[in-house]
Amino acid sequence: MNIPTWLPFFKRNEEDDNPPAPKPDERGFGPLTGRRLSELESLYRPFTADPFYRLRPPFSHRAAELSLELAQMSYSLDIEPWREAGWNDFSIQIDDTLQSGLTHGESATGERMQAIMNAWKLHRAKTTLREANPVAQIMSAMRQKERSDTIKAVCMMHSLDGGKYLLAIGFMGTGKRLYDWISNFRFTTEEGFHKGFYQLCTYFEQGAEQIVFPATAQALGLEKLTLGEVLSEMGSANSRFRLWMAGHSQGGAVMQVFTHRLLTQWGVQPQNIVGYGFASPTVATGAFVYDPASYPLYHILNSDDMVPRMGALVHLGLCMNYPADDEIRKATYDLSALPIDAAVRDALEPYSRKFNDVRDFLVYGAAFIKVLAEEKGEETLLSWMEKPWSLPFVDRVLSRAGDKAMDWTSSFERYMRQSYQDLTGEAMEEATVALLAEQMRPLVRDIPFRRLMGGLASYIVPPHHIACRNGDGAYAYIVKKDLDALQPFIWVKQKNGLPFKRFANVPVQALRGETVQTPVIKRRARPEAARRRQPQGVRRIGYSSQRANKAR
Repeated sequence: MNIPTWLPFFKRNEEDDNPPAPKPDERGFGPLTGRRLSELESLYRPFTADPFYRLRPPFSHRAAELSLELAQMSYSLDIEPWREAGWNDFSIQIDDTLQSGLTHGESATGERMQAIMNAWKLHRAKTTLREANPVAQIMSAMRQKERSDTIKAVCMMHSLDGGKYLLAIGFMGTGKRLYDWISNFRFTTEEGFHKGFYQLCTYFEQGAEQIVFPATAQALGLEKLTLGEVLSEMGSANSRFRLWMAGHSQGGAVMQVFTHRLLTQWGVQPQNIVGYGFASPTVATGAFVYDPASYPLYHILNSDDMVPRMGALVHLGLCMNYPADDEIRKATYDLSALPIDAAVRDALEPYSRKFNDVRDFLVYGAAFIKVLAEEKGEETLLSWMEKPWSLPFVDRVLSRAGDKAMDWTSSFERYMRQSYQDLTGEAMEEATVALLAEQMRPLVRDIPFRRLMGGLASYIVPPHHIACRNGDGAYAYIVKKDLDALQPFIWVKQKNGLPFKRFANVPVQALRGETVQTPVIKRRARPEAARRRQPQGVRRIGYSSQRANKAR
């Protein structure tokens, strides 16, 4: 699909489409996009008004590609291309383990010794990320009982012209360890945000004084420079530091909560921030957010991907929806061609189209868990235990639980109901859940559990990847080949009622392949009135609000 860009705000810059040719033996290129990781101008351009009358950094093809590289690097921890591009002062946090201050170049102990120390720190970080010891996994899972601490992030610094610096933070998404998923399912709220994502963010903040930038400190003539000190200076419009963030999936969620915390708790100026998320879930209820669209963040979302529809109620920033078609599905999803698998996908397809947001997920999820427990019973739990990620010790304990399977599924069903009420302020309608359960019953009864779960996974996993074993995943495909097809929307709060999506002259029905005549919103008949409208910002703290206050 190739829909021409219709808004000047989203047009690619000429230098984005025509990057300089690489020099012989030149290094420091992104492995996914081939972009130079040292060409950073697109990440600190002046704010401008977007089509929704909010001030934000202009959307850039190059910035999207660089952000894709940063998001993927937070998974691989392959910092070598970035080091070759001039990035320095790497810090890697995996759970409660922090490896900070990885530098290159001369040091007090000599360059060779510094390289050995860096290699050891990087090895320890990667080992922690791939934790496979059953006892360690059990202990880590138990540690998540009250508070999520499985934050995974990479920080690094690059010098800019004029004595300024760009701080980059890549937030990693959910890992392959089973306990990495616990925070995703904490749907209840804390301070108006998805509880799991909020806890991951605040845990990252706690290490702000332990994340250090020794090479940057030396260049500035400082004895020491910490992340906390950098963020504090970013409260000034004349700060020497700018912040660029990127994250995929859970990483995009943490990026949003962190941005809110920076603006409201740290006093960071919005014009010092830019962030790009990929497959970002919703994170906020909107209760403590004045204007969700005002945040200087972008979210690139695949319309086939269910993850961006989960989490809480709203995204923070401007969302860019990609209308998936058969071309991207054939190129990146790698679905099973077996007729029986295709039949299961066809049976589940009507339900996948009805997951518009987390409310639908919780209602349909409660109905599914209810009928699953009634139709499959103990088979459900035992089938989960036979997965590759299961732990032998846990298997033995649960296999002796016998009829506890029903208790487990019933508890999960109750938790989904509780989460729904916490998010929406209303109880889940029992009649709706019962009706949906009866509609699903023949499907759950007739399809073997493993194949049923495989069919569900085919709707969740393939549309969600940045990269996969066969090459580009869905999000790499979108960024590299089809950014012009993106359709922007924002979340709008209502005084009475739940937030809703507002597309920029793109009808919601068109996203579903339906033919319509009337767009969701129309352009203002009086452009001059629109120009007089004050851009909105985070209440009392946002850049736009401060400008408006000065004007008065």
